[in-house]
Formats: sequence, structure tokens, C-alpha cells
Amino acid sequence: MCLYKHCPESPRTPTIRDTTHTKTALLDPVKMASLTKVATSELVKELQRRAACEQKNERRTIFVGPPGCGKGTQAPIIKDEYCLCHLSTGDMLRDAVKAGTEMGIKAKAIMDAGKLVGDDVVVGIIAEALTAPDCAKGFILDGFPRTVGQAKMLDSLLAKEGKSIDRVINLEIDDELLVKRVTGRLVHPGSGRSYNIYFNPPKVAGKDDITGEPLIHRGDDTEDKLRTRLQEFHAKTTPVLEHYKSKVATINADQEINTVTSIIRKSL
Repeated sequence: MCLYKHCPESPRTPTIRDTTHTKTALLDPVKMASLTKVATSELVKELQRRAACEQKNERRTIFVGPPGCGKGTQAPIIKDEYCLCHLSTGDMLRDAVKAGTEMGIKAKAIMDAGKLVGDDVVVGIIAEALTAPDCAKGFILDGFPRTVGQAKMLDSLLAKEGKSIDRVINLEIDDELLVKRVTGRLVHPGSGRSYNIYFNPPKVAGKDDITGEPLIHRGDDTEDKLRTRLQEFHAKTTPVLEHYKSKVATINADQEINTVTSIIRKSL
């Protein structure tokens, strides 16, 4: 008990300034406790990464290309280098299917038929995703827009924030080569990293190179479904390239992975 006329305030829970906001706030104690389990070197590395990201220019990019062209291989590489978020509508829709939501059930019926999911299912997912903190420096859209109508919706969405698409990377490849690419594809569900038993096999068969977790073969990666999807792609998505004509960089995707990555860097 204080015996003086002017006593200091009683001790309180320390207030920690969250530098991601302009006001002082108490950080979530559960999150703070979880950080104590992370090595200091890892925390420092993450802080350095975030500081470096703050210096990056914003980039809003679309990756266009048929199934199996390499979007899923190139996007994770580019997103890490430029501090972008990778938004793959295919993965988002598969998550909805797995969860058995109303939208997921509808999407499953369409995807099982080897067709592209309609605007009514996709647009809401994209709009929400773009507000995520990891998209602050921009994004790579993979699998959207697939039609000129979707492209116009995306343009309107960005225009509300005074923004627009900066670059469209068109990964071009022969349809027949895609059959082998797609039927041999393996994916790590947690990260979206892609492998191929013919062209880019994992170090250990069936295992992700980084986590060692099992890889999966997507149920829709069959030749019959691929050819149906290719017909849809050429009919509906090719006009999207015309819509963004002045922003398109067309790249031959039938090259070594590192070569394609290097060309994408130059295009950005």
C-alpha cells in the first residue's frame, strides 16, 4: 500500500506497441507465448525479410496459361522474391470442396465434369483474398481471370482502390506436351508446390522436398478431363490476353524451369 500523497499508479500489464498499427495495443498473449517457442535466429530472419519487403515496389500480376504450363511451379518462386501473395483459385476452390460448403459442392460438380467454375463462385473468393495482409505488396493471380467478363470485374475491383493490373505473364506451351505434364504432376497440398515425375521429380519419390510430407495426384489430372479443360481455356481465356494486350509478356514455357523463371523476372 502506498503511504505518500502522490503515489505512482499500480503496476499494470505492460503495453507493447504493435508497429503494424498506429495506436498502442496489447498483443495477444497467446500469440506472444507461441513466439517464445521460436528460435531467436528465426525471428530475426523473419524481421529482416519483412523489412526487405517494405522496400519492394507493389506489383499486381496475372499468370495465364493452360493446365500444366508451369504456373504452380513459377508462382511460389516469384512471390517469395517480390513479397507477393499467390492466389490460386484452383486451390481455393478445392479447399471449399473439401470443407463441403454450399459453394464447394457446386464447384465440385463443375470441376468433376472438367469444366471451368463460373463467375458467381469465384469472384467473391478473390475479393476477400485481396484484403489479406500478405497481399500488401501485391499479388500473383493464378487461374483468374479466365474470361473477359472476369477480367472486367477484376479491373473494377482494383479501380476502387486506385490500382490496376501491372503485368500479365502468358506461359505458352503445346497442348500435346501438356498431357504428359499434367498426368505426371504431383502437388504438395500445404504449400501448392508442384512436381512432375517426368520433368521435375521430387528428391524422394512421393515426398515434398522441403517438408517431407506426402505429395498428391489431383483427381482431375487425367487426359480426358485435361482435353476438355484445354478446349475451355482456348475458347474463353485466350481473349483475356487481348483484353490486357499492352501488359502481356508471352513466354515459351517449354524450357528449363530456371530459364523460365529468369525470363519472368525480366518481364516484371
